[in-house]
Amino acid sequence: MESNNELNNLTCQINGHSNLKIIGFCIDPNCNSNNKFACQECFFDIHSGHKLMKLEKLNSIIQDKLKDYKTIVEDVKKKKELYDKYEKLQLGHLEELKQKIFGEIEAKINEYKEKIKRKLKGINNNDNKISMNIKNYEEYFVGNAAPVQRPDLLKLSEICSGIYKEKDSAMARNNNNERNNRIKQLYEETTKSNEDFLRAQYTSISRYLQQNFLISRYTFEWCRKTYGGYDFFYELINNNTKATKKMSQGTMTVLRSKEPLYDNHLYKFKFKIGLKNVGDYDVGIGTDKTGDSCWLRTKESICISNTGVINMDINMDNSIKLKDKDIVDLEINTKNGNKSFKGYINKKLVCLIDFDIKDNIFIMAAMRNVGSFIEVDSYEIIPLD
Repeated sequence: MESNNELNNLTCQINGHSNLKIIGFCIDPNCNSNNKFACQECFFDIHSGHKLMKLEKLNSIIQDKLKDYKTIVEDVKKKKELYDKYEKLQLGHLEELKQKIFGEIEAKINEYKEKIKRKLKGINNNDNKISMNIKNYEEYFVGNAAPVQRPDLLKLSEICSGIYKEKDSAMARNNNNERNNRIKQLYEETTKSNEDFLRAQYTSISRYLQQNFLISRYTFEWCRKTYGGYDFFYELINNNTKATKKMSQGTMTVLRSKEPLYDNHLYKFKFKIGLKNVGDYDVGIGTDKTGDSCWLRTKESICISNTGVINMDINMDNSIKLKDKDIVDLEINTKNGNKSFKGYINKKLVCLIDFDIKDNIFIMAAMRNVGSFIEVDSYEIIPLD
């Protein structure tokens, strides 16, 4: 069935051409006609001697471009749905973070208020203790304002002895200095504690924004990370999505993604495999400890290789073997408490592995032979609720 947007059944509109069917299109750079469509009469008239293309070929070119356009539109639609979902998710998380930080700040303010009250009360109590003798002396005579012939000499003697010991007022002056110093110290301690608390909150917010809003989180690149004292033996092209081993035949080294896999995301990757001369070849996930081992067959990694499916250094199925020109699809779910690694070769499911690796996890590959390559054909990174 013909599409409504195909160039079929067009008729010529040039006078004298009797509504003949359009069969060609002029692509001659020297053509001055505004109407590039041509019927069989046009070949001998306004487009005589011009370079022409069959209408079927033009239609094929346009339909191919239209398919590409539709693919782009669909991709944009999916991305918009993804970003709308992500925006809603992150706005919720930010609101939770705001409430959490406000709650912590309120609690910290109340804590500081109580601490300052206790400290100042302690300072005042100490002041009262040191000045108690002169205070008692004053209170004694206020309480005995009428002249008395027989005062309580024992009580008065005790008070006067205390005053005599403080006769040079040095203790009072020292006490005043000490009081000022203690208040200053309290201010400095409180200020530093406040600054440390606010700095910690700022760090918390900055870390959250970096992990959730930097665009790199949703783009993929191989990076020039090296391990085991070796040089970087790969050439990176196509925005660092294709890596080809260019040096050191026979030496296997690990290739790592630029960004780690973040929690609560679904990662979907399609890889084109270039495996030269059969040599060792791994693709999967692992930690930086994996990189130092120079391949992905370790207790810190999961991979599909030319020798089988390997989970934490255990070959689970040695009948599965990567070959040149294979297409590998990986689906990695990093939802907390439900992490999984699903692998396909040429659309056939070859493994489904639950894992709980604690350290940062990266997309990884490793190749032994020069000329081998891995290319990211497509990928999706989807935040989960």
